[in-house]
Amino acid sequence: MTYLPPVDFSAVCGSSAEDRRRQFELLDVGLSTLGYVHLRSHGIPTSEVSELFDVTRRFFAAPESVRRAVAQPAPEQVRGYSGIGSEGIAYSLGEESHGDLKEKMDIGPIDSPVVGEPGADDLAFPNLWPSEPVGFRDTWEAYYRHMQRIGAGLLALTAEGFGLPSDYFVPMFDHEMSMLRALYFPPQETSPLPYQYRAGTHTDYGSFTIVCAEATAGGLQVFDREGEWLDVTTTPDDLVILVGDLLAEWTADHWSATVHRTANPPRSVGFDISRLAFAYYQHPNHDVGVTELPPFATSGTPVQRRLLAGEHLVEKYMRQTTFGMHVGRP
Repeated sequence: MTYLPPVDFSAVCGSSAEDRRRQFELLDVGLSTLGYVHLRSHGIPTSEVSELFDVTRRFFAAPESVRRAVAQPAPEQVRGYSGIGSEGIAYSLGEESHGDLKEKMDIGPIDSPVVGEPGADDLAFPNLWPSEPVGFRDTWEAYYRHMQRIGAGLLALTAEGFGLPSDYFVPMFDHEMSMLRALYFPPQETSPLPYQYRAGTHTDYGSFTIVCAEATAGGLQVFDREGEWLDVTTTPDDLVILVGDLLAEWTADHWSATVHRTANPPRSVGFDISRLAFAYYQHPNHDVGVTELPPFATSGTPVQRRLLAGEHLVEKYMRQTTFGMHVGRP
């Protein structure tokens, strides 16, 4: 198995052009071959990561009435809590599957106007905050801001690495549709159904995905370009970077969207082991038309080939939350 050194985020944000070039090379090789890279020196205090895992585990252990009070309102409104089997994420790729063996909690942007407020777009749904545990909102908002910081740094490195101004992506993300999701995978007291996973095979829908997860059995796997499923090592203090659909489009599949899933644990331990993970899905403004970046563009690319970020996001959400019954807006 190929091993690559992790990307050093402190060097990504440093003043040395040579150091940034080296980090881009690591990012480029990892994303173009394995489909992921590890990211170290990201600047999130260990105490904040520990608090995030602690407060979120307590939320998922809270009475069902607490979780259901912040239930996801509608298939396209990806905010709040959803229970086991509520999604079949493989449907986002057009593949049938059983419901995923996970619970989840989602928030979107925390500093942007929401539907009904001046300047909000029609996908800017309000966040739903649980009444307990104490400190949940503050902890999540602090982590979300770290994800914004890291995501912006990765976009700046990407632009610079491909010969563009480092602020090339900034106007595309000034009204972002990014999302932070907690994924709780409970113990599996009975065997999963055939081809049923903690999270089915899928790609993510935006630009970068930033993953933070416990080091427990039954974890993240990526499908590499050699056609093999690779186990990805995770720890709460170590971030994993994946490629989403829009970033693949921007790079003309030089960085293909990372096909991945969350595997089931071995039956010998599955009945007694749970897993908690977080994924930050970095999405541009809803009205951004995504086509190849200048270094990858072909002459005469027609406008109709542009992938509209908001439409793509809604279509994918609707597929996974309705098990393929609806595509796009209901």
